[in-house]
Amino acid sequence: MTEKIKVSVDFQNQLKMVFNDYIILKDALVKDDSDISKKAANDVLISLGKIDMKLLTDKNAHNHWMSISNEIKASANSIAGTTQIKEHRKYFKSLSSQFTLAVQLFGINQKVFNQFCPMADNNKGAYWLSLENEIRNPYFGAAMHNCGSVEMVIYE
Repeated sequence: MTEKIKVSVDFQNQLKMVFNDYIILKDALVKDDSDISKKAANDVLISLGKIDMKLLTDKNAHNHWMSISNEIKASANSIAGTTQIKEHRKYFKSLSSQFTLAVQLFGINQKVFNQFCPMADNNKGAYWLSLENEIRNPYFGAAMHNCGSVEMVIYE
């Protein structure tokens, strides 16, 4: 489901704080920095815990958020639980999928680029979110910095 769900600006702002930590994690993977990506995954978990569920008064929004947030938490915990960048990148695929869904459903009042690398995950392909149009691939880092394309722009 990617049809937008109306939520309060306060909820969007709280989600944006979690998203900002996701971007730090993505940028750390681009730079092949497992220490920062591990810390950023922990920061995702902290920010996620600060989201006020009472802001989601609509049952549909609440149910969708519960499912998405549980998956974000599981992926972030997996990244935070290892120092291996290869493992970080593996779990980042799932994390990115859930963040994409969250941003599409709820919005964060910001333009976001959904990008794709066809060679990631043993040529199965993988998506990620970025604040820039420029491709900076988190799945390959310096090895294939520019591999990928913008697949969609998410507004609001």
